[in-house]
Amino acid sequence: MGTLEQQVVIVTGAGSGIGRGIARMAAREGASVMIAELNSESAAGTDDELRAAGGKSAFIETDVADEASVEAMVKKTIETFGRVDALVNNAGIDLEGETTAFSTQTWRRVIDVNLGGAFLCSRSCLPALRKQGGAIVNIASVHAMYGFAGAAAYDSSKGGIVALTRSLAVENGPHQVRVNAICPGYIDTPLWETFLAEEEDPEKTDRLTRESHPLRRRGTPQDVANAARFLISDEASWITGTTLVVDGGMGSQFFEQAFG
Repeated sequence: MGTLEQQVVIVTGAGSGIGRGIARMAAREGASVMIAELNSESAAGTDDELRAAGGKSAFIETDVADEASVEAMVKKTIETFGRVDALVNNAGIDLEGETTAFSTQTWRRVIDVNLGGAFLCSRSCLPALRKQGGAIVNIASVHAMYGFAGAAAYDSSKGGIVALTRSLAVENGPHQVRVNAICPGYIDTPLWETFLAEEEDPEKTDRLTRESHPLRRRGTPQDVANAARFLISDEASWITGTTLVVDGGMGSQFFEQAFG
């Protein structure tokens, strides 16, 4: 029996990368998975993969920055599976640029999707989660903990997710809803491959990002999914309001480089 047997898990941004890895894990562990994804084609791809492997899943096109879209996501999940036991707020975008040249519109888009999306999805799911208890896992980033040039909006959105996690944990603990965050380091995803291909020296960037982690590799979606599985499961039944850093030691190396 899987660790998430009989649970219903919503995963936002589950069309690819970390989100697909978490959806794959949840289905393998026995959960029914709602794939909430803005790109309906990639959502269908995840759904097909999970079903082909014997999993239970469905998908709905979802814009996490749109209140009506989020409410429709929760409604369909309950209509399809009868309840909600866990929410993984994974959907996000990364638009970067030097601050003095960064438009207000772009700033708002990053905040609305990353931080606003986590808020809207959590708010909409909480009435269902409170009925029997459950878990919210927010995917933040090491950008929540360290400053990166050109990433003011992204860093702020991810730092906000960590703060939101703590507040929701305190507010919903009496309802037996646990809320935790994961801060991944660099993860190999299709988005990462696109970023790497656009670099002036892809081989150098590839080497430096691997070497920025003491374990000398970038992470995989499965590495993050393993952490999410633990935080959703009953094994983490007395853990809430915490942030689990899954970065291959990246943060420790930052410290070493600065003071070592």
